[in-house]
Amino acid sequence: MFYEEFQLGGPVMWLLFGVWVIMGALLLERILFWILRPFTRPTAVPAGSTARTRFMESVEHDAKRNSDRIDTLAQLATSVGLFGTVLGIAKSFFARGSELSLAAPEVLASGLATALFTTVAGIAIFILGQCSLLVFDWLADRDLAR
Repeated sequence: MFYEEFQLGGPVMWLLFGVWVIMGALLLERILFWILRPFTRPTAVPAGSTARTRFMESVEHDAKRNSDRIDTLAQLATSVGLFGTVLGIAKSFFARGSELSLAAPEVLASGLATALFTTVAGIAIFILGQCSLLVFDWLADRDLAR
């Protein structure tokens, strides 16, 4: 079932799939980071020392790592999804006259299916990326407040 919907989305779905795979890898890295965080945190760093300052900078850097990449991929997914929408609508309206005269409903349905599936896929990836960023930022702020 999923394969048929993927095919209806056209070639743009391959771009969205690539964005999805890269974002999935980054999200997995962040999830593993936060799961393993309690085991990698040092128990004591002297207050007021340069070691503590460097430690806190390191913690902040680690906590925010890959956030920009996830955000960029989420924005890219939306843009690619909208690009697929434009391609699908163009496919519907700029079909050759001979195709329209023979199978108008099929040509229009094919273009609109491309538009629909690429839009839905792009927005789904965007929502996943932005929601995960909210969670990761909340965890980072909570971790830095300790």
